[in-house]
Amino acid sequence: MTLLLAAGMALAWIAAPEESPSFDAFFKEFAKKRDGIHVLEARFVQETVSPEETIEAGGSIVYIKPRRIIFRYDQPKEGPAYLIQDGKAYEFEADIRQLQIYDLQDSPQTEVFFLGFDQNTESLREHYDVSVFDSNDKPNGSKGILIRPKDTEEEIGRFREVRLFLRNEDYLPYRIHIVNDDESKVHIAVSNITVNGKLDLAQTRIALPAGTKIIENDTLVETVGPGGKTVPANDAVAVESLDNPLPEKAPKP
Repeated sequence: MTLLLAAGMALAWIAAPEESPSFDAFFKEFAKKRDGIHVLEARFVQETVSPEETIEAGGSIVYIKPRRIIFRYDQPKEGPAYLIQDGKAYEFEADIRQLQIYDLQDSPQTEVFFLGFDQNTESLREHYDVSVFDSNDKPNGSKGILIRPKDTEEEIGRFREVRLFLRNEDYLPYRIHIVNDDESKVHIAVSNITVNGKLDLAQTRIALPAGTKIIENDTLVETVGPGGKTVPANDAVAVESLDNPLPEKAPKP
């Protein structure tokens, strides 16, 4: 998945500290702040750095409670889009009219995606060492979350570490640093965050034009017919604004 599993740079392996009362208190407050988030929209800018080149990209994020997240990349024409929900990841490439579906049911990496937006950390902590650090990044935030795989030899070790820099008011991430291997890194700046605003229905799913090939686990399962279709199909999503939408001022990246 492009946004989270892109290349990173190496750091020495350091085990996460023992859980302490302050650790537990932080995640209790973390869950409390996240509980009221039902819908979220934001923009992101991503910089992927390797010895050969630096690649910049930008796009949008939509999160819908309980477990749907959509990333859309900007390009001169429509860029790739990713939707994650119900243990599946959908990757749509508009330029070649192809949708690939991956099974993430048993992948702990799914929890890393959702940690940025929901409040459940139990499953994540089964496979990763999770610790809290002081970012001291005024005025944006003062706390962050550090995630490192417990077993770097297994599939979950595709990144070395992820650092989420959190805003004070709601513990939403405004900056993400990803460390993946010895030679590259990814920085993501999140801005223009709007919490519990009104969503257009088209923002909550991916529209597939006629002729799109749908590939699931490396097998061609369908070619979309006339009229196109959407994924997920025929699902109900609450897109009306809540009583008190919270447009947020963009933090400094």
